Order: sequence, then C-alpha cells, then structure tokens
Amino acid sequence: AEVAAGKLDFATAAKKFSHCPSAASGGDLGYILRKGGLTDEAVAKAAFALKPGEVSGVVESEFGLHIL
Repeated sequence: AEVAAGKLDFATAAKKFSHCPSAASGGDLGYILRKGGLTDEAVAKAAFALKPGEVSGVVESEFGLHIL
C-alpha cells in the first residue's frame, strides 16, 4: 500500500519487509523468462502483464506470495 501510494519506493519496501533472498538487492529478481527457466509461471505471467514502473497486486506461487 505504501509503494502504491508513492510513500515508499519498491526497493526500500523489499529490503524492509521481504523474506525473499532478493530482499538484500531491493527485490531485484534478475531476468524473468516468459516460459521455461526457473521462474514460476504465475510470477512470469504477472511480470509480463505490468507496464514499466507499475506494481502488481499480490501474486501467489508455489514459493509463496509476491508483489512485483
């Protein structure tokens, strides 16, 4: 909610709230492939539906809950 309202940038929110290994790098997941690779299909689908600078809603995958 703070990121969507512009009160907190995504990288700071990831470092503060995330339990993902990517938290230390501000939530940077690196490259995401549309199909194949190591990315969960739900995460890839949500990532490619976003426009640059957009923040997703909660995305559920086999690895947990994500905000992209």
